[in-house]
Amino acid sequence: MIDRYTMTQVVSTGDFISISPSEFFYRNRQMAGFGNPTQAVYSTVRELVENSLDACEDAQKLPVIDVRIRRESSDIIQLSVSDNGTGIPEEHVPNAFGRIFYGSKYGMRQKRGTFGLGVTMAVLYGQLTTDSPVTVSTQMDEGHGLTYKIFIDVEKNEPIIESKHLSRRSGPGTDVSIRLNGDVRRAKSRIIEYLRMTAVSSPHARIILEFEDHDHLHFGGSSTTLPSPSLCTKPHPRGVDRELLRRLLADRGQKSLIEFLIDSFQQVGDRTARRFLRFMALDPKIRADSLTREDLSRLSNTLRRFDGFSRPDSRCLSPIGEFAFKEAVSAEFGVDVLTYAKQGPLEWEGHPLLIEGVIATDNGASQSEIPSLHRFANKVPLLYDASEGVLMKTLRKVTWSRYEVEKSKTVSLFVNVCSTRIPYIAAGKHSIASSTQIEDGALSLFRELGRQLGKSAVKSSQSKRNARRMREFTRSFKIIAKFSAELANRATPPSTVGLVKSLFEVDDHD
Repeated sequence: MIDRYTMTQVVSTGDFISISPSEFFYRNRQMAGFGNPTQAVYSTVRELVENSLDACEDAQKLPVIDVRIRRESSDIIQLSVSDNGTGIPEEHVPNAFGRIFYGSKYGMRQKRGTFGLGVTMAVLYGQLTTDSPVTVSTQMDEGHGLTYKIFIDVEKNEPIIESKHLSRRSGPGTDVSIRLNGDVRRAKSRIIEYLRMTAVSSPHARIILEFEDHDHLHFGGSSTTLPSPSLCTKPHPRGVDRELLRRLLADRGQKSLIEFLIDSFQQVGDRTARRFLRFMALDPKIRADSLTREDLSRLSNTLRRFDGFSRPDSRCLSPIGEFAFKEAVSAEFGVDVLTYAKQGPLEWEGHPLLIEGVIATDNGASQSEIPSLHRFANKVPLLYDASEGVLMKTLRKVTWSRYEVEKSKTVSLFVNVCSTRIPYIAAGKHSIASSTQIEDGALSLFRELGRQLGKSAVKSSQSKRNARRMREFTRSFKIIAKFSAELANRATPPSTVGLVKSLFEVDDHD
């Protein structure tokens, strides 16, 4: 059997060494959210749940996800996540769980996962802390399934299949079980918070959390409508760098230059391609792989700067949507006022961008000069490092006092950023880095939600003032009616309800 812990050897004289991606994250696992036993439990749950949600949505099935956490000893746990998706093709299982940075090639599409890293990092962490393989049981139809036990060869970044045998599930789907060093007691509240927020961003999913076989919590299921599926599209030319261009040429370089542009990129038809090549003074008929390094460098730079391309196709995005977002926030938080707004589709570095948000008020005791912020990126809750991200920094730029925030009840803001590429600060996916386009879009969104909140606050204030005036008029009219009845020798004063009502109807009309 291959020694999965063998360290990489020096490959030349001096101190230079070559390491694999697996070994890099073995040495720097805190970068991926596995820096300590508490964070590792949370990160493992998050990565497995996100994979399950993506699998079910790809199959256009309402997700039913079961998260089970069993403590084997004071610091060793067994964490399992199962779903009702379509299962994983047999040929992809080993690499999907045993190779870091394994994923699709060139397609652009909104996905919860970003780096091809998360679930494999959880497998690697479990292997390093308990010397245990990941167990994957998957079934693609009503027939038999397969169960794998997989280690990772850290040095070579390759899967090691310890065992593989036939198995059977009650239906299609996947069950992943990882044994790891983890602090469940400290991680429990954060896991519950994450799943509650997932119920907001994915309200069509039903998630069951089981602790120690007796503590069952249920999340989500407030919607029975699946979100619109995101479509896989080609890269946009403004999002191309030299490396992607080189890889595309390796696949399609035998074509003519104009055919290469049309086949490789979205928003590039025959007319646009010819106009672009005229701008670059390049012959459309030459083979694409005949370009020199200097030509490729100039081509890459010009593709990013050329203003003749249309905006990226936004059909590769799948936002939460107004109705589902508002319903989910209301179901989970019991708020009084809900307002939705969105900005986009926008563009940043050749990637489509959409930012949506809900602002809400409730009867909470705590009040603040700014709303409390709940962040999502491609429907993934972001629970750590809020102060470091672009959304919080942008939130603080808004003068919330002009929108009556300090006079309102507790104000909460829920924001979801959708894009085919999210610029996370680190691989742990806790905060979004600064970007001019994201910052501008978020600022416009916050101001629009603030204006709507201010209008709501004004209406609420007017309603309270009118109610108070109505009570005062009702009391005064009753006294007048009583004295009038006595003067007219009537036993019963006349009703004043209609008079007061008509008075305020005229007042409202005016």
